[in-house]
This record gives sequence, structure tokens and C-alpha cells, in this order.
Amino acid sequence: MLLKGGGCENVSTQYSLPDPAVDAHRDLTGCKKVVLDAIVRAQGKGCAPGVIGVCIGGDRAIGYKMAKRQLLRRLDDINPDPQLARFEEEVFELANSLGIGPMGFGGRTTLLGVKTCTVARVPASFFVTVSYMCWAFRRRGVIFKITGELVDWI
Repeated sequence: MLLKGGGCENVSTQYSLPDPAVDAHRDLTGCKKVVLDAIVRAQGKGCAPGVIGVCIGGDRAIGYKMAKRQLLRRLDDINPDPQLARFEEEVFELANSLGIGPMGFGGRTTLLGVKTCTVARVPASFFVTVSYMCWAFRRRGVIFKITGELVDWI
């Protein structure tokens, strides 16, 4: 279960590449540009420092679903895809070098993590979806037996 507040939902966004406004093409560099643009636009509006879930590909609906699903990943995990692991690390470092900081008041901690996935897309569309999660990160899990009996909260 992932409880998201309105602030982080309000700054979540989706881009369609190519995006001439930020000179983003249909490649990982273009994806990085739009994710950083989303972070700059979110300054102070999404309870920073935050965590960014990114989905590259999919259609509009699946993009949002999969970007949010990335927020369920542990902060200390490493993406099994080496290219996406490098992408996550680069976006994380660049975002924290922007000087936005907590709540947009300046500093070196703008993000606590970046989690990314890719999904299939049709050739005519290239969406990059960014789902923002605030520092409070209200996550909880529960395990039930098949009978419905509560086993444990995780």
C-alpha cells in the first residue's frame, strides 16, 4: 500500500518525446532531460526531499501506474538493468547538484532516490512518466492467509 498526498500527486507528470521545449529526444539522454525538468518544476511543491519513480515507455495510463509502482522498491536496491541503474544514479546525482534542497529552500538533498522501469510502447508514442513521492514515504504492507486471517504487517 502506498499513500500519496496531493502535493506529490500534483507535481507528478508525463512527457511525450521528442520534447523541443527541453531539447529531449527519444533516447536515455532525452529521458534524463525531462526527468530533471520535472524535478525543477516541482521545486518546493512536492514535500522534498522526495523519491522519483520513472516509467519510460508504455501508454499514458500504464506509464503512471508503472512509475508509481517504482516507488514501492526499496531505496537501497539497485536496478538489475545496468543502463537503468546508471540512469538512476546519474539523475540522482544531477538532481542533488541543482541546489533545490528540502522544500525548495536550497541544499544538496533534493532527492532521496530515483527508481526507473521501462515498458513496451508503440512506435508512434514515447512517454516518460515521473511519479513523485514526498519524504514522508507512507508505505505499508500486509500479509494475509488465503482464509483472510492477518499474518503480519510489513
